[in-house]
Amino acid sequence: MKRDILFFLAFLLLSLLFFNLILNNGFWHDFDFITLQNSLEMRDNPSFAFNSEYPFKFQPLIYFVHYLLFNLFHFNPKGYFLFNIILHSLNSFLVYMLVNTLLRDRKVALLSGLLFVFTVGNYGKAVMIASGFEDLMITTLTILTMLFYFKNELEHGGKALSFWFFLSLVFFVASMFTKSTSFSILGCFLAFNFFFHGKERVKKPFLNSGFIILLVIAVAAIITKTLFFHYTPHLYSENPGVFRFFYYAAKNFVNYLVRMIFPIHTSHLVSASGSAVVLIYHLATEIRILIILTVFSYSFFGFIFGNRTIRFFIVWTYIMVLPFTFFQFPSDWLNIRHLYLVSIGFVVLISSGAIYCSRLVSHRKWRRFIPLIVPFAFILMAGFIVFQLDKSYENKVSLPGAVEQRESLAKKFPDVIVKNGKLRFKE
Repeated sequence: MKRDILFFLAFLLLSLLFFNLILNNGFWHDFDFITLQNSLEMRDNPSFAFNSEYPFKFQPLIYFVHYLLFNLFHFNPKGYFLFNIILHSLNSFLVYMLVNTLLRDRKVALLSGLLFVFTVGNYGKAVMIASGFEDLMITTLTILTMLFYFKNELEHGGKALSFWFFLSLVFFVASMFTKSTSFSILGCFLAFNFFFHGKERVKKPFLNSGFIILLVIAVAAIITKTLFFHYTPHLYSENPGVFRFFYYAAKNFVNYLVRMIFPIHTSHLVSASGSAVVLIYHLATEIRILIILTVFSYSFFGFIFGNRTIRFFIVWTYIMVLPFTFFQFPSDWLNIRHLYLVSIGFVVLISSGAIYCSRLVSHRKWRRFIPLIVPFAFILMAGFIVFQLDKSYENKVSLPGAVEQRESLAKKFPDVIVKNGKLRFKE
């Protein structure tokens, strides 16, 4: 317990040091102003947390947490960013706990948590947007659901009436009040049951009572949200037809896997980041082809020759990325912010590959550190991207779109004004 507390404090310190540069940023994202509006509405009507009419969506837990933050920080964005950083450090610690529970390898678990601190594979966008805690919270709830489910299965016989399954059930239900990732979680549980059940550690049937209980709750939740809260998934903004729909989904699936390794795409960040980055972007197509071939080949050989935990996290990555290939955004746009949860599997694969390769050459003195170059290179790239994004987001606060959003919000609420370009309550 003492060691785990020290690890959490270390993750917290690293997160604060790495993301300290975002604390002076402001509100600029559309969802920043949507959550602010919802919190202002909740002052007079708490049931507004359940509002799902456009531009709101059904995620009452997100709105409730934002309302609590709003009562503390009002229109001071620094508090929201600090909350994001703390929640991100907790997620990094939970990644360490999850990997150590499944793999029983503290070094791989620590490196996985460390890579997640530096947002390898998702590159920090969720942390760097004031309302980005939407992605952070669903990740927290997802990891806690899985952590307690796995502990119950591996260490307590998988009893559906156990305290550990009860905790898993609580966090699973809580996840339904944020983003709709319930069936991705269930897909990962199926993968876990496939790889671990019937083995020496867990001798249980593939579809056990705990999984069936969670499945029934997930189906009931979807029906309830649809009937009573007008829940509908946001598909593509256009109607591409069945063939193009699945073509776009497959294309987005491949592109998201590539973005975890090579996040560069056409943007102002590319053109303003120096000749070296521009040169790399000119070779982007060739690089992406090589990357996706590497990803598929690594997945194939890892699935065949890796242990069951490695296989599980390969499947995790594929399952978790699936929902984002269908929902929320146009067919021609990919947002690495959505990779925050997905990237857990990615950092585990990088960590396990680096540590295992290092052990193979452990007798070679300094050469045993060569495999660690790979995770170190990803950390450097993540630091570069976070620095560039921070400069971009600082500028977006003063762009006409954000200015109009602030003025529009002030017009809707008589006790809110815009003063010196910032939202304020009237004195």
